Amino acid sequence: MAPPTDAPRDEQLLDIIFGRVPMGIAVCDRDTRLQRCNSTWAEFFVHYLGVPAEYVAPGKTLYELIPGNDEAQNRLIERALAGEVVSQIGSRLEAPGLVTYWDIVLAPIFADQEIVGFVNLVTDATDRVNAYRLLQERIEAFALVAESMTVDQPIGVTLRSLARIAAQTARAEACAIIIVDAVTHELTLFEATGLSPEYATALADWWRRGEKTPTRDALERQELLIATGARARGLANPLYEPLHRYLKEATWDDIVVVPLDSHGRYLGVMQYYHRAGREHDEEERAFLTTLADQAAVAIANAELYARSEQDAASLERQRLARELHDSVSQALFSMTLHARTAERQLASAGLDRDAPAATTVRRLAELTQGALAEMRALIFELRPQALAEEGLLTALTRQAAALTAREGVSIRVIGPPARPGLDPNVEEHLYRLTLEALNNAVKHAEPTRIEVEVRNADDQLSVTISDDGVGFDPVRPHPGHLGQSTMAERASAIGATLLIESSPGAGCTVTVSLPVAGGGNT
Repeated sequence: MAPPTDAPRDEQLLDIIFGRVPMGIAVCDRDTRLQRCNSTWAEFFVHYLGVPAEYVAPGKTLYELIPGNDEAQNRLIERALAGEVVSQIGSRLEAPGLVTYWDIVLAPIFADQEIVGFVNLVTDATDRVNAYRLLQERIEAFALVAESMTVDQPIGVTLRSLARIAAQTARAEACAIIIVDAVTHELTLFEATGLSPEYATALADWWRRGEKTPTRDALERQELLIATGARARGLANPLYEPLHRYLKEATWDDIVVVPLDSHGRYLGVMQYYHRAGREHDEEERAFLTTLADQAAVAIANAELYARSEQDAASLERQRLARELHDSVSQALFSMTLHARTAERQLASAGLDRDAPAATTVRRLAELTQGALAEMRALIFELRPQALAEEGLLTALTRQAAALTAREGVSIRVIGPPARPGLDPNVEEHLYRLTLEALNNAVKHAEPTRIEVEVRNADDQLSVTISDDGVGFDPVRPHPGHLGQSTMAERASAIGATLLIESSPGAGCTVTVSLPVAGGGNT
């Protein structure tokens, strides 16, 4: 009678193991021919190689089943057939148009102390390896961002570099960083690549008109926003007609908008442009938000750096103003007193007014008075808070006195004693605009008289600068003269209207006016 055998039981146990373990299992002989495998191992070929189920058939070698990876397989198989348990983590396997990664274990099979084949255990590690590689890319991206975050370079350079890194790491078709000015509410766009100039212009225009855009929605909600199908909606919207040609050629479909938050102050947005179907899981959202946070830090740092430079310049200007007031200004004032005393003494001595000595002393008095007026105007300009402290009318009166002393032109400044209570930024622009008009008149109009009138009535503030100079045609271009464009820019910045009236031989009148709350009487 033959001894009892456990073969059927072993086969049954093996079937259970093959069917229930999560990894793929295959048994091969010494020639690498497949003897048997479980469904997980076979599904690799069906799923990743796109072959029918019957492709995985007993008798085929591993080289036939997985072509093109002979060298990598040889190294593992040789070691297993030499009696070694071999493992390889994240092994790269390539098929046409596909790259996957697998954790592989090969263990020898013994029969009568002879190696008759090996067991092949495989686990799909593609997601894990790709996640690790993505993490590596993001770490490298943050390192590059840190390198680019230098405050001593223009903020535009920093933001464009950051947008380029973000577009590459986030695998976006384009990336843009958009700053919204806190005062003017105008948009400034810094982009990496993939956006046309027309798109940037239209974006700024829609923002100015108050149109609904993903940018505005994200800032109003103060949260990350995903605008799927943004390109298609743009093509279907008549308002976007100027961009239809660009949108038809664009390679992106969706927009991810992330607000730039700096301690609760929203500076703008960071926008990523992706192809359709892109999934944005929580990890990616967190990554995109972190990049946006870096952009917000860069902007805030640039503001702080600029402010520190302004503060340093302001302190230096204050120091110069004090020194000029305490030394040069006092010396000039003393000289005017001495000149007047000399004039009185010469008159008391009976010296004729037209005598050389009397003429020289009189001229000296005029020069010192002019120099003192110039010095007072300069000290006023050097003091950062001078305009805010003394007001528009006083500031213009000081500058008029300095110009009169220097150029010999009679300049009269008139206006109400009460200050209109303008915003300091508005008052600064109005002051600079008026100075520009005065200097233009002195340099180009050859006037004998200039009058500056400040009026504040009926909720309207106006400043009128008129001269009796040679005049000009305001419509005709004047190459090399930037005065008119500079004044127009300043007027636009404060919401004022600018009117320039002139004709050849008829002098010139410049009027700038803006609405103010609670205007009084002149």
